[in-house]
Amino acid sequence: MQYETTLTAHEAIAITIGNFDGVHRGHQRLMHELVAMARELHCTPVLVTFSPHTLEVVRPDIDLQLLTPLDEKLALTARYGGIADSIVIHFTPEVVAMSAEAFMDNLCANFAVKGMVVGANFSLGHNRMGDVSFLEQYGKKHGIKLAAIPLQENGRERISSTRIRKLVSEGEIAGANELLGHPLTFSGIVQHGDQRGRLIGFPTANLLPEPHRLIPANGVYAVRVIIGDMAQRDATGQIPVYNGVTNIGVRPTFNGTIRLVEVHLLDIQPDLYDQRITISFIARLRSEQRFAGIEALKAQIALDAQQGRQLLAAQAAQSAAPLNGSMEDPAR
Repeated sequence: MQYETTLTAHEAIAITIGNFDGVHRGHQRLMHELVAMARELHCTPVLVTFSPHTLEVVRPDIDLQLLTPLDEKLALTARYGGIADSIVIHFTPEVVAMSAEAFMDNLCANFAVKGMVVGANFSLGHNRMGDVSFLEQYGKKHGIKLAAIPLQENGRERISSTRIRKLVSEGEIAGANELLGHPLTFSGIVQHGDQRGRLIGFPTANLLPEPHRLIPANGVYAVRVIIGDMAQRDATGQIPVYNGVTNIGVRPTFNGTIRLVEVHLLDIQPDLYDQRITISFIARLRSEQRFAGIEALKAQIALDAQQGRQLLAAQAAQSAAPLNGSMEDPAR
């Protein structure tokens, strides 16, 4: 079993295992429990995850679209889960075929696992035989403390990455963000485009979605933007964040055919070419539409920018209410 890790040799760790797509509120509760356990056991909390996503290997026939690629997942885990260290297992058909005991034996042969936190319906290994009952017995035998966290619901439905993906694909950003416990993010390298936005007075940074990446339904969104590393701070110790509006679609007014993510920053025009930016989706403003001409398009973009500016200012002024944690099977 091959893996990449941030750990040093023989470092005592407590782990949680799963795909953690989206790093939603249920995932975050697992992570917070893990941090508490690691503190109790005087060891390091560690996220064990997979690349590629397990379903890409187990179900290659489905068109899986993910909320968070690996780099964003790890950044969100550090920011919202409080876990900076990881073991990323290279998921292959050989790993799929491993029994639960063989998987755990391999993990424990390479790492000093002292504790483990999972959801109550968690399972791993071939035919998912490594359920909580198995892990309890394995933990007793190998001196690993196990905590199985009861599942919780939100609106009588279990929070799941699958449920959030459906909301995102429909453009229901408010609902998705509520279940995520943080804004939906999308990052990428700014591409050189046709500069049509600059010509009409609204320059945009263009991002081309990568394969298997889920992006919201076509339309216009109020967003916040981080330029560069999500953890990069300025001289005051803050992470600079800029307001913007994002258009997702094919630009029907110009008879476009390629689906793009275009970001217009409000009240600032930095040179973003070839830089990585991260977009946080805050709210959907409208659906994508075709306009009769350039002037009609410019007028609507000006309205979008003003609406986005007002919405983001109002949202920033509100005090964020704490969200109650909920749980899903983190292996999904």
